[in-house]
Amino acid sequence: MSYTKKEIVESLSALDQLILYRKLAKNDLLNKIKRKLIKEDSKQNFNFSQVINELVDFNERLGLKGDIFRNYVKGIFINDQNSFSLAAEKNTIAENSSLYQLAINDLAIINQVVKIKFSDLIRVFNLESYSFLSPYHAHQINKRNLKIYNSILDGQYNIKDSLKNINNFYQKFGTSVLNQSSAFYWQNSALKVVKNPDKITFEQIIAYQKQKDELINNTKSFINGSKAHNVLLYGDSGTGKSSSVKALLNEFQDQGLRLIEITTSQIKELSEIMEYLSQRGLYFIIFMDDLSFEEFETEYKSLKAIMEGGIESKPDNVLFYATSNRRHLVREKWQDRKSEVHKNDILNEKLSLAERFGLTLMYNNPDQEKYLKIVREIAAQENIDIDNSVLENKALKWSKWHNGRSGRSARQFIDQLLKLKS
Repeated sequence: MSYTKKEIVESLSALDQLILYRKLAKNDLLNKIKRKLIKEDSKQNFNFSQVINELVDFNERLGLKGDIFRNYVKGIFINDQNSFSLAAEKNTIAENSSLYQLAINDLAIINQVVKIKFSDLIRVFNLESYSFLSPYHAHQINKRNLKIYNSILDGQYNIKDSLKNINNFYQKFGTSVLNQSSAFYWQNSALKVVKNPDKITFEQIIAYQKQKDELINNTKSFINGSKAHNVLLYGDSGTGKSSSVKALLNEFQDQGLRLIEITTSQIKELSEIMEYLSQRGLYFIIFMDDLSFEEFETEYKSLKAIMEGGIESKPDNVLFYATSNRRHLVREKWQDRKSEVHKNDILNEKLSLAERFGLTLMYNNPDQEKYLKIVREIAAQENIDIDNSVLENKALKWSKWHNGRSGRSARQFIDQLLKLKS
């Protein structure tokens, strides 16, 4: 179906009637197109090339393909944080509510706009020379974003069915910033997107199967709304502790899991972070990498209070996952054990933070046999064709001259082989 000039103007003009999704009504690009078509800005220098530039930039930035105008409209829609999208994200919206009816009314208007094709625009503006941009194909496709954009407003449902689909979308991917990535950091009292989160999977983390299984099962319970534990992954450097946490995202990001990394210095901001997350849907892991405290540092007391037992506790949709090379997180001094006065009080205070993690997973350096197994499996993943005995001898020499035996050392060794091969 092709839209005429009149139909395009009518559809864009109807956006002014939107109640919830006001970002579409206020969008500069859509309003420029509308005003030009009805000649309200005939005295202004309208350059359709600028419109195309903005559409192309948007689709390239997100790695999309298909109709560049429809993708642009969908982008405004899914990033509009409003009363309905937040309620749908938290799965608290009732179909008999006024908010739900408002969303139905808005969606009826939006559906007419999203049916406008880029080819319709270049036809009414007599710019057929740009027809090669329909359909558009970004130079680097982002599969996750493409999946998100293809899952909504596809015009194949009636309004009520389409709204149910959108409702499910918000519960799965979230609204505004939460659907822009699966990994975030906290800065200036707001979530910031990690643009290129680590794509590591559990298949790439060799060995430590028991630890990985426990971590996965705990996280499954969490995103299924069941009881789950805060998790401490501790042990030697380079054994895959951080990678295991990051791999959870690639396993569960499409089931509503999000990762927020904070530093030790940001613990004082946890109350603000908890307040923000309590108002959102989805499931959040607060990730603290290489967590440890010196004796003079007292931030651990604030962390302990929020994790469990304080006046202000964490929301049900938040868990804490931390990695550390210290089992008890807070450095213990010999004097703590030597002194008889308050000895138990001092030790109990320093051990109390670690006890807030209901699940503790140990990642020790592998022995020689396990180290060589890791080397062989990574080599197989990289399609390195080399005799096992030669590979193992080289790997053992590498471990002696570099960082010892660990998963990271094995990865670095294989990377060196690939470098020499190239």
